[in-house]
Amino acid sequence: MASLQKLDLDFSTERRKLPSIGVALLVAGAVASIYAGVQLSSAYSARKTQQTVYDAMVLRLHSVKNADQAGAKVTPAELQNFKNAAQIAGQLNTPWDRLLKVLESAPMEHVALLSVEPVASRRQLHLVGEAKDLATMLDYLSYLQDQPGLQRVILTSHQIQTQPGSPVRFQIQAHWEER
Repeated sequence: MASLQKLDLDFSTERRKLPSIGVALLVAGAVASIYAGVQLSSAYSARKTQQTVYDAMVLRLHSVKNADQAGAKVTPAELQNFKNAAQIAGQLNTPWDRLLKVLESAPMEHVALLSVEPVASRRQLHLVGEAKDLATMLDYLSYLQDQPGLQRVILTSHQIQTQPGSPVRFQIQAHWEER
């Protein structure tokens, strides 16, 4: 009878070490996520503080208006301070969420916005941009005119370049609705 040799089977595979660059990227991603979370938390708390200050200013402004109607004296310096505070509060309350959502949802494959400037005191928005051609610019203007958050959207100027393939530069003015 032939003697059988012992058969040694090892089904486990050798474990590979994690590459050091992978570990470094994992740690960097974790640190970046934690930093972004801290920044977001800080921004939310700053916004909450600004809202509290704004609410206090509005309350004080209403009390000054009521006191003025009741015959109480308010110094000109105090009145000027309240007017300045109301102007700043109006600028801080620009509805950026709605305006940016409208601008970002636009079909802008061949349109580039170069600047977005609000004039909070008049609830106006000035846009400067470039479009691939005149038809694309007019399509973008038509899109903005159809948006429910914007009113009186008008093309204030446009400039057609003489070189073929150059973009059309335009300026648009719009008013946003108060909600």
